[in-house]
This record gives sequence, C-alpha cells and structure tokens, in this order.
Amino acid sequence: MKKLLLNLTLSLATLPSLLPAHASAADDLPPPRAAEAGSADDLPPPRTSTRKPPAAATTQTAVPLEAADDLPPPTTKKATTRSAQPTLKYGVDDLLLEVGGLPDATEADTYSTLRAKAYVLWQPNREWELRAGARVDGAMQNGGVADFNDLSADFTDTYVRYRSGDTRLTLGAQTIIWGRVDEIPLADRVSRADLTRFTLDELPERRRAELAARWEQTVGDFKLDAVWLPVFNAAELPDASSVWSPINLTTGEIVGIAPSPAVAALVQNAVISEDEHGSGGGGVRLTKTGGAVDYGVTLARSRQSQPYYLIGGTPLAPTLTAIHPFNNFAGADMELESNGITWRMELGYTDNIPVTLPTAATTYVPSLDWVGGIEFFPGGADTRINLQLVAQALQTDKSILQLSEYYGANGEIETTFGQGRWTAGLRFFGGLNVKNVYLNPEISYVAWEPFAVYAGYHYFNGDDRTLAGFQEDHSMGVLGIRGQF
Repeated sequence: MKKLLLNLTLSLATLPSLLPAHASAADDLPPPRAAEAGSADDLPPPRTSTRKPPAAATTQTAVPLEAADDLPPPTTKKATTRSAQPTLKYGVDDLLLEVGGLPDATEADTYSTLRAKAYVLWQPNREWELRAGARVDGAMQNGGVADFNDLSADFTDTYVRYRSGDTRLTLGAQTIIWGRVDEIPLADRVSRADLTRFTLDELPERRRAELAARWEQTVGDFKLDAVWLPVFNAAELPDASSVWSPINLTTGEIVGIAPSPAVAALVQNAVISEDEHGSGGGGVRLTKTGGAVDYGVTLARSRQSQPYYLIGGTPLAPTLTAIHPFNNFAGADMELESNGITWRMELGYTDNIPVTLPTAATTYVPSLDWVGGIEFFPGGADTRINLQLVAQALQTDKSILQLSEYYGANGEIETTFGQGRWTAGLRFFGGLNVKNVYLNPEISYVAWEPFAVYAGYHYFNGDDRTLAGFQEDHSMGVLGIRGQF
C-alpha cells in the first residue's frame, strides 16, 4: 500500500507540469461561460465571501466624451463571435498529501492522507458546458490495534450545464453549499457531507458532489436557486477502524451519545448497516444582493446525509442502522457591511430530528438554531478575523442521550507575513454551556505556488456527548503539502 501511495503521489505531483493549462486556441479569449452584465453569473453565490478588506476609495478625473464614445467598442462584435468557439480544458483541482502523529490514541500512532482531484471541461459554445471530474482518496492508519489501508475513487462535479441569459440549468453530480456563514451554515440542506476526516478540513473540503437537478434564475437583484435530489447520497464515511469514524469500535462509543458500559456492549456486538434508499428531496433558496442588506430565505424538505444510528435487534443480536430521515427546514439569513466589518446571521427551524431516549428507543423532535458572525481585517489586508456564535435548542422536555441545548463559538484567524511568503492561522470552536474545545493552529509556506507546505496541530478536549469529547484521545500533529490549481 505504501508503494502504491508513493507512486500515486509522484504521478499526481507531476500533473501541473505535464498539464500546464491545456486548452484550444479559444483559451486566449474570455472563457465562453463569462456571462453578460446582469446575468446570474455576475452575482456571487449566496454564501460567497470576498475575503478582501474594503478598498480605499479612489478619485477619478472626468474626461470629456467625444462623439465616438457613444458608439459600442469596435471589438465587441468580434469578441461575441469568437467566444462561440469550442474550448477544452483539463487539469488538477486539488492535491493533499499529509502525515499525522497520534500521541494519545490507542487505535494507531500515525494517520496519513492522500487526496487528488482532476477534471475535464468542454464548452462547445456559449450556452453549453460539460464537465467530468474524479478524485482519488487514500488513508493509512498504523501503529496500534486498529491499523488499516484504504484507497478509493469517487466522482467530483460531473454535469451538463445550459445557460441562456439569466437562466442556468445544471444536471449531474454537483457540490452545492447553501448558507451565508462559514463552517456551520444552517441553510446547508442539499449537500452531501464528507466525514472521512471529521472536522480536520474547512467546510468546502467536507462536502462531496451528489446527483442533482438545479435551476438558477436571476431577476434583477434577486436569485432563485431550486435543487432536486432524485437519488439520495449518504455521507461519505471513513473506514470503520478509522479514528475519525462516528462509531468507535475500540471503545464502543457513538458520536453525540454519552458513553456507558451498556452502550459499549451494544456497539461492540451490533451488526452495523445503512439505509440510504430513495430520493434525497430538495429545496428552494431565494436571495437578494446589491442593496444595503443582502438577505435570503430557504425552504427545504431533504434528507441530511449525516447518519443517525437507530438501535434495533435483540439484546443477544443488536443492530445499529444508519438512517437518514426527511427534515422540513425553514430559514432566513442576512448580511451587511458597516465600517469595514461584515455582519452575517442565519436563523433556522428544523423538524423531525431523531434523538435517543434512555430506553434506547428513538423519538423525533424539532430544533431551533441561530448563528451570528462578524468578519473584519484589522490593520489592512494581512490579517483576517472571522468569529461566530452558535445556539441550538432541541424543542423537547424529554430526557434524551444527546445534548438538548448547545451554545458555542467558532471562528478563524489568519495572517500573512514574510512579504507574503508565510501564513499563520488558527481555526477553533468551543462550547459555552459545555466543555467542547477544538484548536487547529497552522503555519504554511506559500511562496511555492500553487503548492503550500504546512505544519499544524488538531487538539480535541471536551465533555461527553460533544464532538471534541468524542475525539479527545485523537489530537494529532500534522505535516503536509497541499495544492490549489
């Protein structure tokens, strides 16, 4: 397996030089997908953040217009005509090679990761776009009681897309992340989760492509985004022996459930399966941008891809079945900028959330959630601070094994130094009503573009039933290289 990973690593590392940016002659022109002013592509997606500080206003000197200025630019017609030529591109989207050390884990001493994504994009004309993408994922866990090697392949965004004016239709595998805040957007109701590395990656790397039909329609400052998931795709889970699995077979714990001898005996003797038949549902999101306040409304009836483990069977032959029930969701969000600070907020109501009673039976309750955050750049463009507060309250008066209320904070601090050659950052989350601490300091050398070499640490510590508490023996130091192409 190590030789296989090494061969894959060497092959993938040479891709940028072998495929510098292969394209047809039409690549010298603006890409065919660039839409005219006022089209859907001119508006940022609902959760897009520019990640740039407000620019200082500049003063421009008025220049008298001559008669010729009333005419359209002489190149307009040529650009429109030539942009209809077919374009073919291919390349590498993402590359990650990482090795980590687990000083406190009994399952393993090291955990290594390989991830590589490649794509082919063909645009026969202005209206049509065809994309095919694939990824390879490797994981290797060694040095303990739960060693394993895993190498798998999956598709990334692979679709057919049609554009006409302010209308965009997409059919195929897509990665769709709705919402306005970072890390835990409440409106994120039609995405497919990637749980193979728990919370080690930022949100976009914790999502996978899934089969969907999508209609995006722009009317002035408004954008309608409708998604239907004809086939349900459950979250991508790690190997059952992985330290990042939501079920710890070594200790007999389930993420979010308080550990006990009874739970441990159940987990270690149960037959584990997953129920993911049927469709995934869908949702509609309406957003407005361009004014003093940007806002959005989301309605969805969809199946969340994260698993809930239903306890069944008999005491002598227990079962754990990962189920994905339908949820009805209604949410609203807003964003505004004032004095160099961007304020974001989301509010959501979700019904039919499965929870576990002390008797091991399952019941379903609604939840009311709120997230508010700020983002700003103190001192200019070199430092960015993103802070968020989170509140979740399950609407029940019954005793349940999960946390019925959670209040916490999360965020990211990032700065650049050494004439832009180095970056240092800290990602974190923490509970306010319970102990739930995750810290991820990292330093990167980024001058070797498009690659970055980094060293970091993932620290977990928390109470029972929290994410950090479930992983508190899996704090990990990492060294790796990532590439964004």
